[in-house]
Amino acid sequence: MDAKRKTGIWGEVLTVRYLRRGGYEILTTNFRAGSAEVDIIAKKGDTLCLIEVKTRSPGAMLSPAENVGSEKQDRIIGAASAVRRIYHHDASVRFDIAEVIFESPSRYRIHYMKNAF
Repeated sequence: MDAKRKTGIWGEVLTVRYLRRGGYEILTTNFRAGSAEVDIIAKKGDTLCLIEVKTRSPGAMLSPAENVGSEKQDRIIGAASAVRRIYHHDASVRFDIAEVIFESPSRYRIHYMKNAF
């Protein structure tokens, strides 16, 4: 496995921990529906949250969230109906982005954006 993929997986693990501490119930990770992949599906209250995780080192050209373009957003939005059907959920759906930025191998920060798109 290459370093970029390992960094991405580690960012997802850290985001799951962050969400659990924030009272979210993690329903699944790496959910696939057609051509869409949703990194994390969580529930908070009556809201299903479809979360895209972007992990970067400091000094990257674009912020992690800027790398979630309209095509990726459309695929994730399209996956929402499958998520609702599978989890039998009629409440609202929210699309969030978690930016995980490594400042050093042992230091990181998470910037969590609710209703990012």
